[in-house]
Amino acid sequence: MPERRIHGPQARPTPPVGTVAYPSTLPSDVRVGDFLYLNGSFQRVQDMRTASTSGHRILHFAGRAPLIMRKALTVYRPLTPR
Repeated sequence: MPERRIHGPQARPTPPVGTVAYPSTLPSDVRVGDFLYLNGSFQRVQDMRTASTSGHRILHFAGRAPLIMRKALTVYRPLTPR
C-alpha cells in the first residue's frame, strides 16, 4: 500500500536578511521601509498615510493592494548602521 503523506501548513519563510522583529508594533510606530508578513511573503512598506483616526495607518506596498493597519502587528525593521 502506498504511503500517504499529510501536508500541513507551510512554515513561514525566514525574514529578510538584516532585519529585526518588533512584535506588537502599533500602527503609529510603523516606518517606510519596514517589512510585514502578508499572504505568505514579506512585503516592504513603500508609502503610508494616516487614516481617519490617529490609531490607523494605510500602508502601501509594491505590487499589492494597500492595507489598513488597525491593530498592533509584528514588523521587521532593517538594521541601520550607527
